[in-house]
Amino acid sequence: MAILLVSITSPMAAAEVSVALSANPTAQEATTDDEAEYDIIVQNDGDEDISVSLSTQQGNDCNGFTSSLETFQVSVSEGSSETVKLTVSVNDQADGDCETTVNAQATGTGVGTPANDDVTVTTTAGDGGGLYSVSLSTDEQLKNYDGETTGSDSVTWDVEVENNGEQQANVQLEMTSDSDCESDTLDATVDPQVLQLEPEDTETVEVTVDIPDGSSTEAGEHCFILRATVTNDPNAADQAEDNLTLTLKVPERKECDPDLQFTSHNLDPGDSATNSFEVENIGNTEWTVTANSQAQNSDYDISGWVDFDSPLSKLLSEPGGSQDSHTFTFSVTPDDSVESGTQVGIKIQGRAGTSVGCEQILTVTVGQSHAASLTLSKNKLNNVEPGSSDTLAVQITNQGNGMETMSVGVDGLPAGWQVSFSQTSVTVGSANSGNNKETVTAEVFVPEDASAVEDTVITITVGRGGGSDPYDSKDLTISVAAKHSVTTSILSTQQTGRSDQTVQFPIEVTNSGNIQDTFKLQTCDPNDQTGCNSPMWESSFSDVQGNAITQIVLDPGQQKTVFLDVLVEGEEDADSASVLARIAIYGTNVADEHTVTVVVSNYNYAMAISPQNPGEIPDQIQATLPPGGTMTSSFWVENTGDYPGGDTAVITVSGMESSVIRTMTVEGVEIDGTFSIGNGERVLLEVHLEVSEGVANGASGVIEVGASSQKNTAHRTTVDIVVEIRTIHDLRFTLEGEDSKSAEYPDKAYFTLFITNHGNVLEDVEVLSSESLRGWTVNVDFDEFELAPGETREVQVSVTPPSDLLDDDTYRFTVTVQPEGLPVAGEPVDLEVTSEMPTGFIGLSE
Repeated sequence: MAILLVSITSPMAAAEVSVALSANPTAQEATTDDEAEYDIIVQNDGDEDISVSLSTQQGNDCNGFTSSLETFQVSVSEGSSETVKLTVSVNDQADGDCETTVNAQATGTGVGTPANDDVTVTTTAGDGGGLYSVSLSTDEQLKNYDGETTGSDSVTWDVEVENNGEQQANVQLEMTSDSDCESDTLDATVDPQVLQLEPEDTETVEVTVDIPDGSSTEAGEHCFILRATVTNDPNAADQAEDNLTLTLKVPERKECDPDLQFTSHNLDPGDSATNSFEVENIGNTEWTVTANSQAQNSDYDISGWVDFDSPLSKLLSEPGGSQDSHTFTFSVTPDDSVESGTQVGIKIQGRAGTSVGCEQILTVTVGQSHAASLTLSKNKLNNVEPGSSDTLAVQITNQGNGMETMSVGVDGLPAGWQVSFSQTSVTVGSANSGNNKETVTAEVFVPEDASAVEDTVITITVGRGGGSDPYDSKDLTISVAAKHSVTTSILSTQQTGRSDQTVQFPIEVTNSGNIQDTFKLQTCDPNDQTGCNSPMWESSFSDVQGNAITQIVLDPGQQKTVFLDVLVEGEEDADSASVLARIAIYGTNVADEHTVTVVVSNYNYAMAISPQNPGEIPDQIQATLPPGGTMTSSFWVENTGDYPGGDTAVITVSGMESSVIRTMTVEGVEIDGTFSIGNGERVLLEVHLEVSEGVANGASGVIEVGASSQKNTAHRTTVDIVVEIRTIHDLRFTLEGEDSKSAEYPDKAYFTLFITNHGNVLEDVEVLSSESLRGWTVNVDFDEFELAPGETREVQVSVTPPSDLLDDDTYRFTVTVQPEGLPVAGEPVDLEVTSEMPTGFIGLSE
């Protein structure tokens, strides 16, 4: 698609109104038969179109003279001129000379100040003819120089010389000047200089003005007077003559020589570069230069790209003056309205009003801008069922000026949630291409355990990817449909108690739904099929503090222990009653139930648990394990009840379920949490713990091991295992014997090390020795091996002296034991060996 761009130039300096008047000729003779006619030239040398009002005024000695203009109002375009005819007539009373002044008042079309000028012509009253007379005339007394060369040039006039006397005339021609007509530095010549004319004869002569500097000549009017004298007029005191004024007007040339500091820049949109623009006056007048910028190609809109520092304008003196040059400084800041990689030419100009005095092209290669916006077809996904998904459309709009591949991602995603895009990256055209939009589909997967307590907000992003800041992001709100669910567990459904004793059944209640719910606690007759009538024996619920409760409030995933309290109302041994414990969610038909039985018994039922090897705190064990590490703790479980027939122990292991796997064994047989124990007996229970591989170092927690009687689960004893997940590298060694040994040459010396793994991970052990020197060699029989925690390995180090040893020599070296790749966990030892030459050995030397 074509892009229409408008070029806007910098504001110009205020336009100037200027007008100049000149006359051709400036003097004539008039008779009653022949009027004097003058061409009044109205020149607009300002910067805008003007309207000019003309008027005439005659001098005091003008009796008998009448002056008239053919029009009193003219319009003159910028840089052009108009000619108005002035006529001066005489009557019989006219005598001598009369000066007529033409006045001009000019106003512009803009805000420029009005200007004025005037010109005076002289008319002489004559009798017409005589014995001796000469007349000069030309078609164009005023010439405007239009040459473009700055070298030597010339301008010529053809002047008619007429003998309008009655006698033959010898005419002498010469160039002269006076105070009102000066030629400045220019010279004029006439050819031929002498003529001989019969009465009423005419001949043409040529006046030539040399212009050595061409258009660089000083601007303004240069005036020349051609004088013709009749040299054979016998009246030597007042010989007949005529004068003709010729005027050469050299127009102002406002030109400069430009010089950019830098002619090109490579810039990303929004980035800036500084530059300077020096202009030197090479015109023919002083003039005010104004800095300006303009696109070389009007298809590009560069408004705002170039910012000139103040001042924007400077008066340049004439060439050669001390102020004939000036340097403008400016900055260039492209925007992204053009395609990335485009080279934009900018005309940096020095202007004289609206005219260009000089310019130079600055080329800006525009880099790429990076920006994008996101639009979501939906800002919210409502009531998404846990375990399901919903979709929306995501539109990416490239707001940069180049084609770009963008990544679509998501932030703030809760654990277990997933978002799948139909495309994770899209290639989108530039903002200037008309093909800058792409749409992808996002599917949001809600996990089964997603909470409906409050809305979830995730952020969809678009950008370069790779961890960089996104170009844009939009929040998406997801409300999860409520799921009501309850999960309960009970350790035992049958317990015993004496008459009038309250028996407690601990029940773990878990809100397995995804929204906060209120759970109603009911005790019912299990044989009642019509509702929830009271059970046979008085029953109720209480909390861990013993307070009576009828309901509990749980957040999603929250767990709480409640106690079903049953008062033993039976009196005879073995009397029993059953109670239905119902935990129901208010406002739904979701519930969980347990039927328990209480039997009258006069025996006590209880269990006690304690560590096999207790520490400083009897009911606490400290354990430090690495990720993937294991340990086994042993506990005595003792039947402290008095029922002769024995009892069933209930073992619970709780805490750190997501990090630590646990199993239980009794006498080597894995159990599921219960086993039988005789009256007064105790059994050794082993609890095996294994840390999951993915658990990070630094995690910690408490695992509680509890024991109770199956018939009295409300009364239990516990031991805490305090677990810290931390990898420990701790290799230690013991040197057998001294660290310095001697051996008779050429025998070897031997050192024995015992290396023990005091850490908590299986180690790949490295035994390293320092670099061999002077021909000595050190060998380790097992320099790499595995060593489990608590294990010890014997390693022998042998040292061999050089084969060309000639005298006793001592060699010192270092042996380091370390985990493979972990020198910071290594332990070094310095060893020394002296090889002694045997008695009677004769050394050889050069």
